[in-house]
Amino acid sequence: ADVMRQRPLGLGSVRHVLRVAIAVTVSFVIATAISQSTLGIFAPITTLIVVQATAWTTLGVSVQRILGTGIGVLAASLWVNVVGLTWWSFLSGVLVALLVARALPWSLGGQLQIPVAVVFVLALGPGSLSADLWRVVDVIIGGVIGLLAVFIYPPRPKPEVFEGTLRAYRDAVVATLAAVGRESDTYAEPLPDDVLHEYVGTSRRLRDLADAARAELIRLVEGSHLNLRARGVRDGLADGALRLQRLAGIGVQVRGIVGAANRLYDRAGLPAILTGDELRELVDAELALMDVVLGGAGMPVRGTDAARAVELDAQLARDLRTTADRVAHEKGGVGGVLESVSLLGRLDHIRSQLADFPGWDD
Repeated sequence: ADVMRQRPLGLGSVRHVLRVAIAVTVSFVIATAISQSTLGIFAPITTLIVVQATAWTTLGVSVQRILGTGIGVLAASLWVNVVGLTWWSFLSGVLVALLVARALPWSLGGQLQIPVAVVFVLALGPGSLSADLWRVVDVIIGGVIGLLAVFIYPPRPKPEVFEGTLRAYRDAVVATLAAVGRESDTYAEPLPDDVLHEYVGTSRRLRDLADAARAELIRLVEGSHLNLRARGVRDGLADGALRLQRLAGIGVQVRGIVGAANRLYDRAGLPAILTGDELRELVDAELALMDVVLGGAGMPVRGTDAARAVELDAQLARDLRTTADRVAHEKGGVGGVLESVSLLGRLDHIRSQLADFPGWDD
């Protein structure tokens, strides 16, 4: 299950740090009062590890910590009490623990709970089974308190953070396409083969921005699981995921346009059949459609005028097909203008994706 693959995240905000500190202290006080362990440190250590910024992640880390420690403590206790503590029994115990952990479909942190518990118990040497069981109880106490620390008053998810990364990605996609139209076919002399247009460097940021938006969406989804304060947020998750998916598709096509334009314009040899001025007109029309469908720079990633979008889409579709027919006819076929046709095809694919883009302001 996905919950068993949850891994600890960073400490996050100051509020989260305060929540962790209070939970660890409560765990220490309770464990000291009721535990029969010689050292009542397992409970606060467990709480320190499991309290995460979201209830879903906390649940996953807690289950892994409790199960991993329980398995490791019980198995190591039986082993060391049967064969004693020697170098070979220590090696055998740790090796088996690592092999078992490796086979479990858990996160790395969860897998390591088993060998860590085994090493701790083996290092202490043979002892009573009662003491070992109390260690497991301490871990359960710490895990339960960690869960309560998040579930009683969970942090409210922040969709505005995701929307901010989505806006940054949208703005970069639009700016990159604009740079293609602005720079292509403008140099007085052909560029050397090893020199790229400036927009190539700009386009390389798009993947990182897409990954950042995707990571924030995942964090938002996880923060909404098992969270009573996320009722309104959950309603918009599907819409946010679909907008990111469609925007990522547009971003891929823009990167393809960058590659095609970089090879086609300002290079030695025959000039491109699709002239720079024609490219700029088509890019400007695409940008106008983007502005209506995706929102302007810094604005929410949503459409603003559905009727205007339909009008711009129809006009752009006609212009793209007319231009494609013209460049193919001049060369007597597609073979001689493959790069130009490829560029036109990507512009048309962006147009079709914009036509299906979700989310319009009422």
